[in-house]
Amino acid sequence: MKDNETNNRRLKAEQLLSERKPILKPENVDSLIHELQVHQIELELQNKELRDVESRLEEFSQKYFDLYNFAPVGYLTLDEKELIKDINITGATLLNYEREYLINNAFIRFIPPEFRNNFYKHLKLVLENGTSQNCEIKLIKKDGTQFYAHLEILPVQDADGNLQEFRITATDITASTKIGEDLKMHAALLDVSNEAIFSWNYGGKILSWNQGAEELYGYSDKETIGFSSHELLKTEFPLEFNEIIEKLVNDKMWAGELIHTKKDGEKIIVESQLQLIQDTSGQKIVIESNRDITQRKRVENELSESEEELTKVLNAVPAAVWIAQDPEGRHITGNKLSYELLQLPQGVEASKSAPENERPETFKIFKDGIEMIPEEMPVQLSASGKELRDYEFDLVYSDGTQKNMLGNSTPLFDDDGNPRGSVSAFIDITKRKNVEIELKETLNKLEEMVEERTKDLFLANNYNRNLIETALDPLVTIGPDGKITDVNKATENVTGYSREELIGTDFADYFTNPVEAKKGYQHVFKSGMVRDYPLEIKHKDGSLTPVLYNASVYKDEFNDVVGVFAAARDITERKKAEKELKKYWENLEEQVKLRTSELAKSNADLKQFAYVASHDLREPLRMIINFLQLLERRYQDQLDDDAQEFIFFAVDGAKRLDTMIIDLLEYSRVANKEMMFSEVDFVEVLDQINLNLNVIINENNAKITYDQLPKNIRADENQMILLFQNLITNAIKYRSNERPEIHVSAEKEDDQYLFNVKDNGMSINPEHLERIFTIFQRLHTHHEYEGSGIGLSIAQRIVHQHGGEIWAESEPGKGSTFKFTIKI
Repeated sequence: MKDNETNNRRLKAEQLLSERKPILKPENVDSLIHELQVHQIELELQNKELRDVESRLEEFSQKYFDLYNFAPVGYLTLDEKELIKDINITGATLLNYEREYLINNAFIRFIPPEFRNNFYKHLKLVLENGTSQNCEIKLIKKDGTQFYAHLEILPVQDADGNLQEFRITATDITASTKIGEDLKMHAALLDVSNEAIFSWNYGGKILSWNQGAEELYGYSDKETIGFSSHELLKTEFPLEFNEIIEKLVNDKMWAGELIHTKKDGEKIIVESQLQLIQDTSGQKIVIESNRDITQRKRVENELSESEEELTKVLNAVPAAVWIAQDPEGRHITGNKLSYELLQLPQGVEASKSAPENERPETFKIFKDGIEMIPEEMPVQLSASGKELRDYEFDLVYSDGTQKNMLGNSTPLFDDDGNPRGSVSAFIDITKRKNVEIELKETLNKLEEMVEERTKDLFLANNYNRNLIETALDPLVTIGPDGKITDVNKATENVTGYSREELIGTDFADYFTNPVEAKKGYQHVFKSGMVRDYPLEIKHKDGSLTPVLYNASVYKDEFNDVVGVFAAARDITERKKAEKELKKYWENLEEQVKLRTSELAKSNADLKQFAYVASHDLREPLRMIINFLQLLERRYQDQLDDDAQEFIFFAVDGAKRLDTMIIDLLEYSRVANKEMMFSEVDFVEVLDQINLNLNVIINENNAKITYDQLPKNIRADENQMILLFQNLITNAIKYRSNERPEIHVSAEKEDDQYLFNVKDNGMSINPEHLERIFTIFQRLHTHHEYEGSGIGLSIAQRIVHQHGGEIWAESEPGKGSTFKFTIKI
């Protein structure tokens, strides 16, 4: 091949020589000169070819340099001692070092200790087999962070087969490793999903089947994969299957309701979503996600029936009910009585805010003698988001007659908290207004009676003093300094000192343990009262009388505490009885166990009786209400106004009794339901209550705050929610004129937590602090505040079931604090 190149070069040199101007005259040129000239030209051509080759080599060298240094993977060369001999720019960048630093450094330094054995294992295989090896390990960057890398290790040998060096390619696979981990996580999430998720191809053959599908339908993946889902589940489609496929092809998605048959033969309705995807091979796959909505559909049907029942109930209500369907109150409907009061046919538009040609003209609405514009009318005002209570207005008819109306309007809100309408209920109080005029005339007479009553109170004060003096129990009043300010005759007898000797002396001096006595009355000044406080009174002659003291603070006309009133009960006889009872303790133990068992059974029977009785009592109540309303409708024209009013009061009383029975049922459920104890997070309890009471909280602009609350108390979570919900609802319900503010706190005390629910609402009279927990005991009439008075009884029952106690503390003008304990 070289000879051909030389011949070609010579021929080309001779051709170029013939084209040049001759250096010598032809006749003087001999063959030697000719040869020299040809050889010179050959050298020039060869020189040019060498320069071309050199240029191409330089170009190729630059390309190789760029290809080596800027390749997407790192290239490393290690010598037989595993020191880095060379590394490209990409490799240095992966490790975040300068190339000069890495050269002659041991590669093992950049491998975390836990991955070094894996690296050496593959390096050993390279040496033993003489072939390349792949491994995935972590490498360490300059800043100490680590990343996943894929290494391919290749041995380089000399002509004799001896190892010269190792060549390694390094690829950052952090992203792909994360994707793999994410895929595993998504697969796990898919398998633990509560929804039934499976996939099938266009032939309907099932390709995958998750745990949710197995739980919903009863089939395992082995029983389903490879079978037709439509045949296996006996799918009932809402439209032709081909139409669903066409929808999938066009939109890649279809959603609707399907009817499936489970393995046990039960038919269920599922909310289904189908999504069309394409796998890597191009096969079209449908992902089907189903949720059982059988119960929801059943509830929806029941709601539809309930709406019809509601219409009947509204028409039976002895009050005008108006419902605004939009925030502006442009469309208002109501019950039968509401249309009768407006003198309109039932079902027509009842809103003064409707378009002008649709507005009713049979009535006008006045407030304090001034005709109201539509935006200010109660139904429209409430529809815009304002709560109205005990609102009065006048209906004035075309003939000049009028009716006085009283009622409430409650706004309705959508899921985002925006007003969407209102519900209003008003009654005709025209008769009551006339009665109020008569009551005014009676007021003057009452003032005269008050004067007479004042005289009677003066006489009663003397009477009360006589009662105190004749009381058998020692009674004493104590000032803030601990000095006695007054005593009765029984105190003189038990101490042996006269009234004059006792007044002005220290109360604690007349007891065997003065320190405990002082602590007792100081505790009363601090907390407001003390009950059954044990002390021993020391008589002048040295004899002792064991007593139990009950004491509370008393206040002046400005509500300031001025002293403590204490009453002692002689328990000498009880002490003797206790000593006698101790003698018989061992004999009575077995009887106590037997009696305890009988009482437990009796208590269970009583709870069951209360539950059954509450159910059975509601049926005759419904009959009473229905027959009274039937009597009203059938003989309405024959009954006078008094009779109709009596029927109204009877129905109202029966409904309130029905409410009390329902509350009694709730109380019975709390008492009978098996408690489910778990680790309760009370922050989550408060979050759930905020969600449950969202409407009432927003309506009253209430503010609920809490300190750090315990997160691992064993309790029944549902009962804890009900407990806090009753206390917070009460705090909002019995609010003061200020914005309701409720604060929840808790502190650990030995083996229990003490919870405080403090509000800024109405204060509670100290004498009612125990009564409020009694079932059906109310401090207000049902006209003032709705309810049956069972909420705090349920709260007390829940606390007792958790081994705790509940009580209330209240200061005038400072609201109330409900306190309860829960055992840890």
